[in-house]
Amino acid sequence: MLFIFGIRMARIGRYFDRDHICYHCNASDREVLVYRSYFHFCLIPVFPAGSKRWEMRCRNCGDETVLESVVETYQGKVRTPVYLYSAIILFAGLAISWFFWNQNTQRQKMEWVTHPASGDVYTMTREENHQAIFSFLKIIAVNGDSLTVLHNHWDYGEFVSRLTADDYFVKEDTVWMKQKDLRRMLDKDEIYSIDRNYGEGSGFNRIK
Repeated sequence: MLFIFGIRMARIGRYFDRDHICYHCNASDREVLVYRSYFHFCLIPVFPAGSKRWEMRCRNCGDETVLESVVETYQGKVRTPVYLYSAIILFAGLAISWFFWNQNTQRQKMEWVTHPASGDVYTMTREENHQAIFSFLKIIAVNGDSLTVLHNHWDYGEFVSRLTADDYFVKEDTVWMKQKDLRRMLDKDEIYSIDRNYGEGSGFNRIK
């Protein structure tokens, strides 16, 4: 049966000891195995759990007595493998990747808001009745610091990256604004994203 989370055991060390005599047969040939339990999520190791478990076997007579002197000899050599932290490492990697992606996205939005171009489409967001509402603005002309902007026809109750088939930018709904107005909206987190290099499939070229 597959468990989503739980405790598993991993072997983290294997040694062949020839420095300690077996009390049963006086041979000096012992296999030393070291195990460590770990917590897993969907079989992905998250972090080690509990202390190390030692197993020993004389390769001559099979005696399995665990000797403290042998444990002390190899204790400092055993290292918990990095893969037992796989989930934490994966999460940290995703968090770092998201951070740099977000930083790059914010820089790009700032660059495009500072230097707007005709054809830029802004995905706008606002809150109504505790729900995020999304809409679009399209710049159709740039004259110095002055911008001519169109609104799209419909509002959306969730994020969309393109206009639906029955949506379009309304020619009669023309708005004039300044570049500083875009910066103000960006500072207030009203600009969710900006599209500049979009294709026909986005519907952003439909104006009625």
